[in-house]
Amino acid sequence: MESWSQVRIFHSGDDYYASMIEDIRRAQRSITIESYIFSIDPLTETILGELANARSRGCTVKLVVDGFGSYSWIPELDEICSKSGIDFQVFHPLPYPFFRYPRYVSRHSIRQSWMIRRMNRRTHRKVAIFDEKRAYLGSLNFTADHCASIKGEKAWRDTGVWVEGPPVQRLAISFQITYLRTFMKGLLSWLNRWRRVQDPYMSVLRLNTTKRMRQNLYKDLLLSIHRAQTRIYITTAYFLPKRSLLRAILRATRRGVDVKVLIPGKSDVPMVKWAAFYMVRFLLQRQLPIYEYQKSILHAKTMIIDNRVHIGSFNLNHRSLLHDLEVEVILQDPESLNSMLKQWEIDIQNSRLVTENDFKAPSWLARIIYWVAFRLRYML
Repeated sequence: MESWSQVRIFHSGDDYYASMIEDIRRAQRSITIESYIFSIDPLTETILGELANARSRGCTVKLVVDGFGSYSWIPELDEICSKSGIDFQVFHPLPYPFFRYPRYVSRHSIRQSWMIRRMNRRTHRKVAIFDEKRAYLGSLNFTADHCASIKGEKAWRDTGVWVEGPPVQRLAISFQITYLRTFMKGLLSWLNRWRRVQDPYMSVLRLNTTKRMRQNLYKDLLLSIHRAQTRIYITTAYFLPKRSLLRAILRATRRGVDVKVLIPGKSDVPMVKWAAFYMVRFLLQRQLPIYEYQKSILHAKTMIIDNRVHIGSFNLNHRSLLHDLEVEVILQDPESLNSMLKQWEIDIQNSRLVTENDFKAPSWLARIIYWVAFRLRYML
């Protein structure tokens, strides 16, 4: 079984991006970044400046952002990257008002934007790869929202990791596929390789580039929960699981597995919290412990299943399972497990145990809102 040669977990956005900036400065050949959100703020201005310096010393720099997640900043990013020589691409761009961005519209936003299927498929990954040796990933977008040094106590709680080892090459290929998708209509001949060849790194690196990979990953998740014997600790920003996953979690509790779920007390997407109302109440009625994080917005997407640690961009919702491009690493070394268990205890101390009284029968107006949100859960 393949494994990572080196690993470092981050529970602070400041530490995560400080380490990344150092690696940008050390990179010699290539830097590739793929992110759902890449904003323009004090953090990313520093990162873009370091990327420009890397480009000036001969390093290849490629940046791919999502057309929806980064919508507000794409025109400015396009201009900054053009001046710095950074190869900038947008994954499935959306239309822009012609009167505001005439030059940009002709380059990106109209091309193929009318296709509903393409508009619904986003890249939700947050990945940075340096010299194809070290990769950063997790749930941290390129935005100052994750940094306490900038946002103070309002900084989001997130988890990231850098990894080294042979599977990074697989991650680099995945980036190239996303990159080529930004200006090529089809990559069936390339993607067929992913279908034909058994992925030797699936035990440590999870990608969902194709439909078959999505199906296999979900089946593997259900199997991991089915086989769990000691604990299942789930931290998720958006809790809208499929029924099969809910059943698997409840079966695990009946087997005596220690199952706990940590969700945000305050969400950056309130619609998701409203849509999850009936699911959370359903689990509470079956005595499954659910905690709501109180200190700030919880944005981490991690799981601890027995002695395995899952860190990535996957949410427990339909978008991650059916539509968006995601990535996850699995760590099985004792140091990573101890780090995650310590952070779990810290998060629980900053949370409150949800009770059924918190989810008693809502008012008629709230019931309408929750019902509408629940019906729209496949889009969230």
